[in-house]
Amino acid sequence: MPALAEGFSDRPDTARGILDALIPGSTIALVPGSEFAEGKQNWLGASGKTQIAAMLAETLWRSGAVDVVVWISATSRSAVLSGYVEAWMAATGIEPTGTAESVAARFVSWLAETDQPWLVVLDDLPSVDELDGLWPEGPAGRLLITSAQSTVAASRYRTRIFPVGFFSVREALGCLTERLSVNPVQRQGAIDLIEALGREPLALAQAAAVIVNSTPARPSDMAQARPNPLLAAQTRALRPRMRKSNISSSALQSDPAPEPRFTPVCRQSPN
Repeated sequence: MPALAEGFSDRPDTARGILDALIPGSTIALVPGSEFAEGKQNWLGASGKTQIAAMLAETLWRSGAVDVVVWISATSRSAVLSGYVEAWMAATGIEPTGTAESVAARFVSWLAETDQPWLVVLDDLPSVDELDGLWPEGPAGRLLITSAQSTVAASRYRTRIFPVGFFSVREALGCLTERLSVNPVQRQGAIDLIEALGREPLALAQAAAVIVNSTPARPSDMAQARPNPLLAAQTRALRPRMRKSNISSSALQSDPAPEPRFTPVCRQSPN
């Protein structure tokens, strides 16, 4: 599971209600908001879905609401199968025998029958077709999906879709001020920069990184051309650079990518 990035915001405005909806037996899908173009090659799809999913998983684990957490980068069927095999071993302590498909089927059956509260996160799922025969469900479980496709789970009964879009003004300001906390002078003109970048999470994170490493490094210099032509040029170059970088939705606010917080795919409580 990816660690929460430095300066992470729990999105009190634009992610409100997701945790309350993630109850036993539920399926939640986090998808791009209507402001975002879809598809893996479009950086606008990086709206913070993976980070929100990581926050939800950690919150449920630390509160004791779940005993088993399974996090899978579900970019293909083979990735899901591999994750299920690892999860089967971690959850049951039984060495897998047979094909990956047969072990995965046993794990899905275990999820359906166990009374241990569990959470399965399928991150970056491209299509429900990858889960043919592998859909995790059960009365004790919660399923959380992130995807760059807004219709990824629309056909599944009782799946709740939560679009994740731009920051609110409050969230965008919090993101910038947290990242620029070392030098308060750098916060001057933050509102101008927020509006200039349209409150886009990835754009603001990249802009904050430029500000921290620039002199003079103030948001107003990033948002306006006249006060500092050099920094204004960096701002103009920001969007094309992000488009070419093909940054994934899990790497919204840190460079290089953070180390995983949990090494096992599946964690069980000692009780």
